[in-house]
Amino acid sequence: MAVVIPEELFSTIKCKGKTEQYSPKEKIFTQGEDASHFFVVSSGRVRVYTISANGKERTIEVLEKGRVFGDSSFLTNSKRTVTIEAVVPSEIIRYDTEELTDMCAESPQLMKLIFQHMADTCNYLTHQIIQSSHYNSTQKLVDFFLSESLNRNVDILPYTHEEIADSVSLNRVTVSRIISVLKQNKLLDVQYGKIKILDRDELKKLLSFN
Repeated sequence: MAVVIPEELFSTIKCKGKTEQYSPKEKIFTQGEDASHFFVVSSGRVRVYTISANGKERTIEVLEKGRVFGDSSFLTNSKRTVTIEAVVPSEIIRYDTEELTDMCAESPQLMKLIFQHMADTCNYLTHQIIQSSHYNSTQKLVDFFLSESLNRNVDILPYTHEEIADSVSLNRVTVSRIISVLKQNKLLDVQYGKIKILDRDELKKLLSFN
């Protein structure tokens, strides 16, 4: 499960950082910018995505309340490798690295969460290499559903077919075709803008390399 800042820490972290409001489609930072701040989602949803040289976007993840991002700011002279923008009206808490370091020194619980988040980032990148090297189109889609539902601890995912296609680097027609097959096999239920996982165990079997 993805690292989420618990409710009991919000009163502490809010008074330490700067709270900012973002409108839908408004960018929090863009790919290539200097990385100098760390962020926590206080409310709303933000989209993490990359932009290729020809302008094509690929959604990596959608973050909700309690999720942290911007950890590249811990590295000296680093640049942002992704763009992050609000999906809905969102409240974001921003910290410079010194503020975050001070908070971690005061709260062992927060320090543990930050280290866990950075370890999860490394595991995610390793998993992306495995996915791109070994998974076919169906497996990429199934892996996305299982990973996202695990990160959010839910069975219903708030994604349109277009957003899913961006996230797994497949075209929308292919995504819709695969989802239709999974629905026919009673592995998923599909509503407008939502995907519900019905049989997690059977979906996991589709990831087998056998």
